[in-house]
Amino acid sequence: MTLASAAKSLSVAIAALWLAGSAAAQSAGPATLSGYRATSDLETGDSVTEDLAVDDQRVDGVLSFPKIEAAVAPWFDWKRRINDRYGLKLQFSYQTLHQQLSDTLGADNAAASRAQIQGSWALVGRGTKNTGTLTFRLENRRTLGSDIPPTSLNYQYGGITPSGGFSDFGTALSELAWRQSLLEGRFRFVLGKISALSWYNGHALSSSLRGFQNLALQSSLTKPAPGRGLGGGVAFELNERFGMVAGIHDANAKTAGNPFDTIGEGEFYKSVEFRYWPTTPDRRKWDVVRLQFWQQDALSAKGVPAGQGATFLASTLINDRWFPFVIAGHSDGKATLMKTDVTGGLGIAFDTKHRAASDVLGLALSWGDPSSDALREQLTAEAFYRFTLVQNVTITPAIQWVQNPAANPAFDEVVTAGLRLRVTF
Repeated sequence: MTLASAAKSLSVAIAALWLAGSAAAQSAGPATLSGYRATSDLETGDSVTEDLAVDDQRVDGVLSFPKIEAAVAPWFDWKRRINDRYGLKLQFSYQTLHQQLSDTLGADNAAASRAQIQGSWALVGRGTKNTGTLTFRLENRRTLGSDIPPTSLNYQYGGITPSGGFSDFGTALSELAWRQSLLEGRFRFVLGKISALSWYNGHALSSSLRGFQNLALQSSLTKPAPGRGLGGGVAFELNERFGMVAGIHDANAKTAGNPFDTIGEGEFYKSVEFRYWPTTPDRRKWDVVRLQFWQQDALSAKGVPAGQGATFLASTLINDRWFPFVIAGHSDGKATLMKTDVTGGLGIAFDTKHRAASDVLGLALSWGDPSSDALREQLTAEAFYRFTLVQNVTITPAIQWVQNPAANPAFDEVVTAGLRLRVTF
């Protein structure tokens, strides 16, 4: 597969899907399946709270099967009743990713599945702004007929920016945390097994399940990326425009490991992020400027020295359709993959057959200067198109393009074709 042919194929597919869907666009507002309304979320990307809100939105697909939708409606009604009575929100999903390389030094394909059960349980102050909530996620990740998972495929051609979200660690309780809001929601804290990634320097298309696949296009790679482990954070909203988030995380955490095995080493990733919201609270997910400062202790067992750095992100939503964003980061190059990187991207919402702006085209390009002098600068680009095939089933074809793979001067460019399937219920 050449770059030209891959790009042409993706362009034809995008054009066909857009033309097929745009003809009968309607402007009906989004509805929900189980009444899970969006909340003022501190996280982006691959977070439990984000999944609960986004995946409960009713989005009709290119195909419609009214009898099947009627048959599964009692399931969503049951979820609504459980939430109304007990404050318990539940979400189940199954997703797969298949990828194929144009050039390789070893394996040329990878596939994996990811099944997860997650939820939130409002146990204190339900119905108020001072809620105490337990969040949890149990997931299983495994390969599907390939020797390696998609998270390792980039190493087969010498790239250093992997695809995210589809590893093969087996079964793990990847989140169990208490989230508390106080002062009418202006002050919040979280404590437990949490992600250190989704809290900082992320944007509305940072999810490996719904947005960009390559990590270089989700967030700056000049900051550390520990696994999900023990940590805590606080957030304070100074006013409608300004806020801050600060956290401390186990720098040696492994998502599938026992979190108490590594926390005793006393090596931490610490971060503070200042946020500016130029518009209204309901648009904070899209209209935001973030400035993060971080520091990580030396990791003695891994031989990684202490490091520090800063990241920046700005994004906005224009006419509820155009979503430009820019990311930048710089570190001292001692503890992170990249010393400096800059990313720019654009999300475009398309009107489709049954409702306005439910399909998304994503385009982004990232330049990165690795921390190691042995690696060369790398360009990473991605284009994806996410559409709803039938209710609760989305398909996302994507193309990744890497110029000058950082660890392999033998290749000038490599293309990765990918296809994601996601079912939520």
